[in-house]
Amino acid sequence: MKVFNRFLTLALISVSSSLNAASTIQQEKQQVLAVAKKYAESTACATTFDKDTPAQERTNLQDVFLDSRDTELGEATYYVLWGGDIGCLGGSGTFYMMLSVVSRWSDYRPFLVTTASIFDQEDLGGTEAGQINSRFIESVAMVQPNVIEVVSWNFADTKYGGKDEDGTIPANKFRYIMRFDTQNGKWKVVQQTLLEQNK
Repeated sequence: MKVFNRFLTLALISVSSSLNAASTIQQEKQQVLAVAKKYAESTACATTFDKDTPAQERTNLQDVFLDSRDTELGEATYYVLWGGDIGCLGGSGTFYMMLSVVSRWSDYRPFLVTTASIFDQEDLGGTEAGQINSRFIESVAMVQPNVIEVVSWNFADTKYGGKDEDGTIPANKFRYIMRFDTQNGKWKVVQQTLLEQNK
């Protein structure tokens, strides 16, 4: 009976610790979302944080992805998917989706936007095929730490073909797999799969 009681106590402690960790992550996600919202409001217009954005397109906690977290140091890195017209240019093609990096170095430091968008890297996936067009992103998912899946449309090219509509509606829908290269500290598109095509 003592062994059972000890086992039960350990199980309850384990469940309690897991619940506390989940609660802490939810609290951190709310902080991260607030930081990303302030950043978006200070750098862009017509953002997905705006109240008049349709509910299904508005940035919320589901768009905040935990990448890494060190409970001893308090270090944490999150990614936030949001969209807006950076610089308030007001053109027909000036709205882009961003995947901002929001992180902190310890429990005693605030969360800050440390990278405006990982989609801005010039050498993300090469020159033509493989380069993600962040104007037409449909979804983003963190498959595992350092691996992100992006579904986005892109214009016709020599490799995949397709037919753009009026030069404004892209021909090809792709699934991209991005992997973080820990040696050079950059994201790379490592896989590109054609999902749908306008011909």
